[in-house]
Amino acid sequence: MTTITIKVPSKAKDKLSAFVKEVGGEIISIHPKKNKLLEEIKKGLKEVKQIREGKSPSYSMSDLFDEK
Repeated sequence: MTTITIKVPSKAKDKLSAFVKEVGGEIISIHPKKNKLLEEIKKGLKEVKQIREGKSPSYSMSDLFDEK
């Protein structure tokens, strides 16, 4: 099976989903914002792991709130 990533207008989502299912395909994800959020969470957790391992510097609260 082949995976295709496409952007379609919101109004076409239902018709396209029905077509994909009709031809035997599978809808993996419809919510791009959800995927983006999950990627950002993964990135943050990776950064936390690097800080705990001493591979990246840690940040104080003032570092986070001060824009330098």
